Amino acid sequence: DITRQEVEEVAPARFIQAKQELHDLTEQALSRAIDQRIVALEAETEGLDEDSLIAREVTSKLTMPTEQQIDSMYVLYREQLNNAPVEQVAPQIRAFLVGQSRRSAMEVYLAQLRSRYDVANYLEPTRVEVEATGPSKGPEDAPITLVEFSDFECPFCVRVLPTLDQVQQEYGDQVRVVYRHFPLNSIHPNAQITAEASMCANAQGKFWEMHDAIFEVRGKADADQLKAMAGELGLEQEAFNACLDSREYQALVEADLEAGRRAGVTGTPALFINGRFLSGAQPFNVVSRVIDDELTRLGG
Repeated sequence: DITRQEVEEVAPARFIQAKQELHDLTEQALSRAIDQRIVALEAETEGLDEDSLIAREVTSKLTMPTEQQIDSMYVLYREQLNNAPVEQVAPQIRAFLVGQSRRSAMEVYLAQLRSRYDVANYLEPTRVEVEATGPSKGPEDAPITLVEFSDFECPFCVRVLPTLDQVQQEYGDQVRVVYRHFPLNSIHPNAQITAEASMCANAQGKFWEMHDAIFEVRGKADADQLKAMAGELGLEQEAFNACLDSREYQALVEADLEAGRRAGVTGTPALFINGRFLSGAQPFNVVSRVIDDELTRLGG
């Protein structure tokens, strides 16, 4: 017998990507279906056909683009327009601006209708099971658990640090942040040893201090430099040196790496917010949108 889980573990990243793509398609189609339904309901309430309703509430309120707007757009896209004279492409630019304005106005109108009809979306997001084991900040019973797979030598992992700091500032005890290792050893020669060094520091209760110190030098630290950092952070030097030299945490880092692969991680940083996967150095507004949605789903 071969279970479905065993099949998916043969190519975990591809299965997770396929599930996410199917979910995204379903969500987009659901959104369109909702819009069509509420427009039909509103048209019936107003005693109009749908085209007449849209003409009254959206089209009639549009303003035509000015010559100045057309000229500005022409300057921006002159090369894409093959440097044609502005008089020749003005109708094309005008149609584009009108279409853009109409789409924006339609989005505003649909948002108003959704609020009026109290639309609720019950489509569950795609989630990936990821163990929240590792150094962490925040209470263990926090409603939101954010697991980060990271690499100390990864430049994009540095870029996501302000986002994670802002998450903790904005949400406080509502979010627990857990750090897991995903060293990209094929391209980052110091990724493995810095990961192991951070866990040696963790054994003395100073993971986050070492975490910050390593990221300050962008992960460009060899064993001697890591030992010097430990001394500067006030760690017990002999214990730290012995831990690093013996590679006490090599297996733990490798276990994190394998857990990340099973979860579909192929690069860093990779964030899992209550199991919802975000890839790359996402800005705060993207991360907060997922957190807010999770809190809403939990009734928070």
